[in-house]
Parts: sequence; C-alpha cells; structure tokens
Amino acid sequence: MTNFKSVVSKLHKHYPDASDVAIVDKNGKILYSTSKWDVKKDIKGVLASWVSGNAQFVVLNGIRYSILQMEPERFIGTNRKKKGHLIGASVPDGDKYMVAHIRPKAKGWFHMAYPAVARAAAMLKKGSKSEFIETKVELPSETKEKVVYESVSGQTVAGFQTTADSTVDPYLKAELEGFLQWINNPHGLAGYISYVLQQNDQYKISKLAELYNDLYRIFYG
Repeated sequence: MTNFKSVVSKLHKHYPDASDVAIVDKNGKILYSTSKWDVKKDIKGVLASWVSGNAQFVVLNGIRYSILQMEPERFIGTNRKKKGHLIGASVPDGDKYMVAHIRPKAKGWFHMAYPAVARAAAMLKKGSKSEFIETKVELPSETKEKVVYESVSGQTVAGFQTTADSTVDPYLKAELEGFLQWINNPHGLAGYISYVLQQNDQYKISKLAELYNDLYRIFYG
C-alpha cells in the first residue's frame, strides 16, 4: 500500500511552497490530509467542478479560487486577493487525486507548482517508480550578472537587464521572462520533461518534440 505521508513529505521537500496537501479518492473520500487543512466540507464540490470542466471558481477551506486551467488530469486556480493558489493532479490510474494549496508568495508558481504536484501524484499509482529528480543548474557567470528581478503587473519575474528603451508589450515580455525563469529552474521545464518521459506519455512526448523542432527552426532556421 502506498505510504501517503511519505509521498507528501517528498513533495514538501522538493517543493516547499506546496504548504497544504490532500489526497482523495474519486468519490471525495479523504485518504490523507496535512493536519491543519480542513477540506472535508468542500472537497466533493471541488471534484464535481473539476469533472464538469466548466466551473469559473471553486471554494476550498474558505478560500475562493478562480479557475485558470481545468483539464481531466490538471487543475490550476488562484485567489484574486493573494491568499494563495490551488493545484490539482489526477493519479495516472484515475482513482485518486492530489490537491495542494500553494503559498501566496511562491515565485514562478504557475510554471513550477503543477509539475511538482503531478510528479507526487504519479507516485501514488500502484507499482509506480516515479521519483523526484534533484538537480542543480548553474548559469554561466556572464548570464548571472545580467539576470535581474523586476515587478511586472505586481508579479516578480526573472529577466535580463536592458539599457535601451523597448516598445515590446510589457505583458508579452512578462510572459517570456516567466518562461525564462521556468527554464532556468531545475524543478520547472526540465523536471516536467523528465516526468513526461518517465510516464512514457506518447502524446505529450510527440508534442514536446514538435515544440523543440519549432524552436530550432526559429533560432537556427
């Protein structure tokens, strides 16, 4: 039998911003929950909204989360009053779900939280060999000197210092700089690709290969 507490402990170690975690079955029965997170009253409603695929928001433990993404395997929501974020991932065999509250000040959470929670959820599958891969990425020294942090629409993102005035749409620039931060973080893009390969998800592997070819053509074509 899967040790739920052990899996959640590994998630906390790998991604500490997942402050509260619950594991439930497809009927909303709580199989495990961190001690201070009371989701019993709301979790069935959250699962029902998730399954419907068309909810605008959900409420869990008194916090209202606006829906950003809702797919059968993925749930991403955020509280507009800066009370944190909600991430859900289905276990690959489809009979359990992992739901996690992400700290309000978690940097790069939109790119980093779901891959971490999804990897932990994969560990719940019977016979799973999925594990977190801890790696360290060192940027070249000349790159480190250029990396700065700036606030764009209230969100801190990694970017590169520029001296010339730019006419680039600031929102588009923020998206690209957020993508850069996700690439640089070992728990971001690299971790997600490792997860997809480990799960042998042929559809996502093919899509990632297509994306790689598109990027190669952009830069080297």
